[in-house]
Amino acid sequence: EIILPEHPSPEGVDQRGAAFCYPVELAHGFFHCLLESADPPEFIFLPHFKAVPTLKNDDSRQSQVCPLVQGETFYLQSSFRRAIEQLSLRGTQLLTPLMDLSAGLASAEEPLLEAARRMGVSRPAARAAFAAALKRQRDCFAEMKAVGRRVLAELQADPEKLAVVILSRPYSGFAEEAHMGIPHKFASRGITVIPLDFLDLEAERSKRHMYWGMGKLIMKAARAVEKHPQLFATYITNFSCGPDSFLIGFFRDIMGRKPSLTLELDSHTADAGLETRVEAFLDIVKAYRQLLARRLIPPRPSVFTPARTILNRGAAQVLTSAGEALPMTDPRVTVLIPSMGKLGSEAFAAILQGYGLHAKAHRENDEAILKLGRASTSCKECLPLILTTGTLLSYINNGKRPDEVLVYFMPTGCGPCRFGQYAIYMEDLIRRLEIPDVALLALSSDNSYVGMDKHFERHAWWAVIVSDVMEDIRSMLLANAADPAAAMAVYTDEWERILRAMEQGDFEILTGRLAACAERLRTIALKRPPRTVPTISLSGEIFVRRDALSRQYLTERLAEKGFATVCAPVAEWVNYCNYMVSHGFNQNPMTLRQKLGLKLRNVFQANYERRIKSILSRSGLIPAESPDIATLIRHAKPYVSSNLAGEAVLTVGGAIAEIVDHACGVIAIGPFGCMPNRLSEAILGEAMTAGGKRQTDPANPTLRAVLTDIEDLPFLAIESDGSPFPQLINAKLETFLLRAERLHQRIMTANGND
Repeated sequence: EIILPEHPSPEGVDQRGAAFCYPVELAHGFFHCLLESADPPEFIFLPHFKAVPTLKNDDSRQSQVCPLVQGETFYLQSSFRRAIEQLSLRGTQLLTPLMDLSAGLASAEEPLLEAARRMGVSRPAARAAFAAALKRQRDCFAEMKAVGRRVLAELQADPEKLAVVILSRPYSGFAEEAHMGIPHKFASRGITVIPLDFLDLEAERSKRHMYWGMGKLIMKAARAVEKHPQLFATYITNFSCGPDSFLIGFFRDIMGRKPSLTLELDSHTADAGLETRVEAFLDIVKAYRQLLARRLIPPRPSVFTPARTILNRGAAQVLTSAGEALPMTDPRVTVLIPSMGKLGSEAFAAILQGYGLHAKAHRENDEAILKLGRASTSCKECLPLILTTGTLLSYINNGKRPDEVLVYFMPTGCGPCRFGQYAIYMEDLIRRLEIPDVALLALSSDNSYVGMDKHFERHAWWAVIVSDVMEDIRSMLLANAADPAAAMAVYTDEWERILRAMEQGDFEILTGRLAACAERLRTIALKRPPRTVPTISLSGEIFVRRDALSRQYLTERLAEKGFATVCAPVAEWVNYCNYMVSHGFNQNPMTLRQKLGLKLRNVFQANYERRIKSILSRSGLIPAESPDIATLIRHAKPYVSSNLAGEAVLTVGGAIAEIVDHACGVIAIGPFGCMPNRLSEAILGEAMTAGGKRQTDPANPTLRAVLTDIEDLPFLAIESDGSPFPQLINAKLETFLLRAERLHQRIMTANGND
């Protein structure tokens, strides 16, 4: 017997651990209804759903769902942990198979057979049931396409008629509890409504580098609608939907001058407002069709040719808008590094300068850059995209020479979060604004940022490690130097010397400079021994946690109160990417040569990291320890699977690893609406407890002593939009620091440092 929850309970919605989107709110409500049913089920099916099937002509196998869909099983288990434990005592079992359908529906067989085995069903019986279910599902899809073809044929037979295609995810646009009657509002006005699943989309193009499976389908459907004179699109989305903050812009670019309707829903949406929007949209469509019949709609303008970076016989070049190929070392070419943390950007620019490139790090982000970025985006995208957009336009408007060819450094990735769409957005922006001679230089996290020669990788790695460590040294000096102003003068002078050493591209020169730096920093007078300074671990989204404006100068604010900040290093992300590739979590198969190259890269990166940290630790301001990715993943394992790629695993595992052992409090900071950060917030809100920490090392007597009579550990999640923190966040920060100080005193007492 299959049991489905009858309705989303408000009590369940209220138990969500973060400010999730409307569909996730409903998921909490439905799950709570299921848990509280009078006759509890014997099994609860709560899979880790990773990817949807790709279409036959897709240019890649990437078809992930968003982090919040992937993370459903993890945040629901965290929010309702006690209720699940109570049901488990009564015999209820939780089934959480990994469902990656990127290779097709048939790939669901093995995880479902394993779930059936746990339910006591024999493998032959389960296999037969799966075969029957698969046939029925495929028959259903075939019938849907047939209905769609029939409706389109009927539509074409009457040129006066029109139809509205609903573009949406199934849980937003095709669930009665979520779509708020929007399809009926069209149907009641005599308009044919077609869900996108009923269209033949195999031949349609998607969007370059689109790794979201539903995003691919929506882009394909948008192209089909744009070409058909009788089809018009209604895009149903939700407030704070991460993928749609980019997809809606792509969708509108595809639509061009053709009218479309975008409806953003949440639990507060009023029905009257929807009625008005639908009515107005249909009036606009009617007027558009009249103008089209009279040929008064102008054609799209001619296509602009943007500059782009290319590889020519292994050498990087930039192809200008006029078609001229220039080497990257040409005096006219400038490589601009956006401020992604002052130290890291300056160090990377120094490495590029050592290769003969005319590279420069842009000044730190400020209010002017933020304002320009907001004016050039929808403001629904994440803060790093807004700031890097503002940086690019600020340089073009204020610093670019007339003859200059600009190459803008913009890393990328392959999902599931929005980071991988930044470069695509920038390309569209350059094309839309017709900005000549501006190209992008993008590297991918999915292949662990390969693409440059082996020497460049090594040199860039030096920049990452040195800037990571120097960031933590800076924080310790701000918090603990007897004369912070004098200490920062010494620090700044040493940092400039390190940058000049990096330009040389010689590791011995660099290590010599680092050793001299460590000795000089060691002479700075301190208030107390560094090991006794209360330390806050700053984790979360990689850009926001390192950018001063984005984190609202949190390091400086904490230092004023006597706290040093240890910021989760950029190297942690690079090591994590290497780990994921090495352990087969990426979808792209690797050749034997690539595997050997990765192993060698892991070795040299570990060696360089160890040597650089060992040298700088002589300053006495930081430990010589390196983040161990395997340890972070192990600490996160009880709460989130390593199959969920992205920062959530690192944030969860890092928080649990750092608290008590290395820090007296953890702050997870990210952009407003950041999906991995909200997922981490929901999980850590339940996991950051004394019991959760004790599980990492049950036999540790010091840990037991510190955590006696403590339940919740100091943890604070912050979302930033670049503006000053609101009063509520400031109040939470004050409370957090009081709790962190108390825990610090316990740690000092347990270690004999009171």
